[in-house]
Amino acid sequence: MPESAPPLAAAAPAAAVDIPLPHRPYFLAAIATVLTAGASWGAWLLWSIGFAGDFTGISLHHVNAHGHAQIFGWVGLFVMGFGYQMLPRLWHAPAAAPRGAGTALGLMLSGLVLRTAGMRVPAAGWALPAALGGGALEIAAIGVFAGHLAGTLRAARRPLEPYAAFVLAGLAFFLIQALLSVWHMHRVMIAPDRDALVAQVATWQAPLRDLQVHGLALCMILGVNLRLLPILYDRAPVAPRRAWTAFGLIVGAIFGEVSLFLAYRFSGSHHVAALLLVPWLMLAAGCLLIGQSLRFWRPLPGISGGPCRSAKFIRAAWGWLAASLVMLLLLPVYQMASGIAFSHAYYGAIRHAITVGFVSLMIMGISARVVPMLAGVDHRTLTGLWAPFVLVNAGCFLRVSTQTLTDWHPLFFGVIGVSGILEVTGLALWGAHLAGVMIRSHRLVSGF
Repeated sequence: MPESAPPLAAAAPAAAVDIPLPHRPYFLAAIATVLTAGASWGAWLLWSIGFAGDFTGISLHHVNAHGHAQIFGWVGLFVMGFGYQMLPRLWHAPAAAPRGAGTALGLMLSGLVLRTAGMRVPAAGWALPAALGGGALEIAAIGVFAGHLAGTLRAARRPLEPYAAFVLAGLAFFLIQALLSVWHMHRVMIAPDRDALVAQVATWQAPLRDLQVHGLALCMILGVNLRLLPILYDRAPVAPRRAWTAFGLIVGAIFGEVSLFLAYRFSGSHHVAALLLVPWLMLAAGCLLIGQSLRFWRPLPGISGGPCRSAKFIRAAWGWLAASLVMLLLLPVYQMASGIAFSHAYYGAIRHAITVGFVSLMIMGISARVVPMLAGVDHRTLTGLWAPFVLVNAGCFLRVSTQTLTDWHPLFFGVIGVSGILEVTGLALWGAHLAGVMIRSHRLVSGF
């Protein structure tokens, strides 16, 4: 971290000046999305699964539409808002297109609405054109965003640091997954029969999720952790050599798990499938290098030495990341113990541990720290956000555990829906609080 880095973690609010806050509309839109087509719809789908007693008992199109809203609307909008607001400051460079944030937001929101609506009712005559048109708008939005950030980084004229490499990799995966997502959606929506639908989903859905979760979300979050967390929580920065090693392992693991899974599907060879343990071990090793250096198992005080309300979210998020990676590595053991070649329950539990436990809690924690700073509000004067923290963690634990246990007894289908209610309630409380802070603020703290 350069010695000239700006005082990002100033505890007391300074004089405010009239500087645009591009993160506000993105964050507000992301909160609205997660409380409608995102987590709330997901909770309803979970209740439907519980009543059906079968993870395949609901419409695949509805599941995919919900997943699309979560990736593009919840994760994507937060990534874009954070990128437009914070990265020019972290790179000490003027934004390449300061007014371009509005264009990208308009494209993304239009695409999000059109595509989600089309995926929701695939049999309607207008559904496919709407979904494809919405997908094209989303790709355009991501292209505009990536172009703006790349231009800003060029203007910075700084050596490439590991955190920036993670961010750029996340940007690349953001665009790659968007292109693959639209193609996959099209193939799913036009599948002529059930066999064709199953073949398409069985081959391409897992690689797409790997690109979205490990590629986009994990790489972006690790980049932010490397740059911001040593400042915000008084931690020594990760050594560059260690960070670059982690970068190589994680990016290599993402390409490895995608290519090996596709090779397995097209070859049918279980020997190829067994090789998936290699990229999964690389993924775990890369995350361990960063997590071990930042020592998240120890308390994370704020820069002033006092308690920080966001620290518990960050620490819990890393715990859930560890849980998801351990579950992933134990997948072959679980398959042998359960006798199930492919468990929707266990595979879904792994995904939920990282998407809600890691990604969502990290979004909640980082934004709970950064948004008040941008608003000129001392975070120590605000609520500790304990209720959202407990509810989301409890819901995630209930979901991961009971979903896995449905493989062993159908009784657990009857309680799995409760997890969704807990998570949505926690997200709603957190979202209402954060939205209130943003709506009341119109100016940026001087020097941030």
